Amino acid sequence: MLRFIFLFGMVGSFACPLFASKSNGNEPTEKALYKASGCIACHRMTLDHIGPSMLAVSQKYANDPNGASMVLDSLKNGAKGKWGNNVMPPQSHVSDHNLQLLTNWALTIKDSPHLESWQKAELVTQESNTVLSTDPPLDAKYSLPENRVGTVVEVKDEPIVYRTYLPGASSRAIAVGLPGGISYAFDAKLCKLLYFWEGGFLDFEKSWTGHGGWYSKLMGTKIFEAPANFPLRMGSKQSPVVKFVGYRTDGKLPTFLYQINGLSVEETIGFDADNRTIVLSFKVSGAEEPIYFDPGQSSSIWSSDDAVEQKGAWKVHPEKRKNFSFLAQVK
Repeated sequence: MLRFIFLFGMVGSFACPLFASKSNGNEPTEKALYKASGCIACHRMTLDHIGPSMLAVSQKYANDPNGASMVLDSLKNGAKGKWGNNVMPPQSHVSDHNLQLLTNWALTIKDSPHLESWQKAELVTQESNTVLSTDPPLDAKYSLPENRVGTVVEVKDEPIVYRTYLPGASSRAIAVGLPGGISYAFDAKLCKLLYFWEGGFLDFEKSWTGHGGWYSKLMGTKIFEAPANFPLRMGSKQSPVVKFVGYRTDGKLPTFLYQINGLSVEETIGFDADNRTIVLSFKVSGAEEPIYFDPGQSSSIWSSDDAVEQKGAWKVHPEKRKNFSFLAQVK
């Protein structure tokens, strides 16, 4: 039986500069943070699960002089092959402060006096097929950038980004939750917006518990679906070659980085709540040929000050090819 593998948990626990190998001495709080950050979805303490156990990670990297930099590189850029065929995507949903705490603690796990009791508890859990808790109490100073109600994640006052499985998306889906109850899905394989929904964000029960690797549930109603085709064309209306590079975010809207026929593109997707309008903003480097935006069959809802509509598609003004935007009205 094929099992989809998507490391979502403890991989986020290493994404920070790590040179110290000592815990802050508050192991119960650090272990609670490991659970609340979603690490437990793929990484048990002593037993292999979807990803390696925390003990295995500690044993492999704690005493390696290059271990810290190796793990950091994997977390920043993603990795595949270090632990079988598992895929480790970059993570951004845990704060730098919490990442540092988790990292330091992870490197000391092999010396923890609680290893035997953890293993016994996990063996009992495994035999009884019990779901491990993902919602432990946390001290306020270790709070996450979102609210947690069981496996439901709620957006607070800043955008949050998750790599996860989503309905109607490839295995490289990215979910973005915006303040105000608006969220959207971006497909990193197709390099395009998929849809917006309104209401809550996501329930990760299927991907954070049991064996993981299943779709997260949209906690709301879809209000917009993007055209099935890839919308941008460079010099031709033929299907372009696209390649995803990554994304960046600093507590603001994420910017998705990809290439179209070798040209670098940056795309930021936002939502104007006052006008209920989706805003797609593009930056393109080195475009010399005409750029077209093809909205498919939904051309009537789109508008732009940076392009002119021509027979159902939009042609970007030559002077706007480096920076241009398109708006979509939502009911």
